[in-house]
Amino acid sequence: MKQPAKKSRLWLWVVAAFVLQLVAWGVWFNIAAHHRVEEVPLAPRQGVR
Repeated sequence: MKQPAKKSRLWLWVVAAFVLQLVAWGVWFNIAAHHRVEEVPLAPRQGVR
């Protein structure tokens, strides 16, 4: 008799990686929301060459 084929858990790893990526993006955006980008003037300061 043949033994039943072992079910692949590849889909589980793919889902886990996807969820982990979503969590990482959420944390990244949360940090970015608390540290806004400041405007940097393009003109150099006076006296700087």
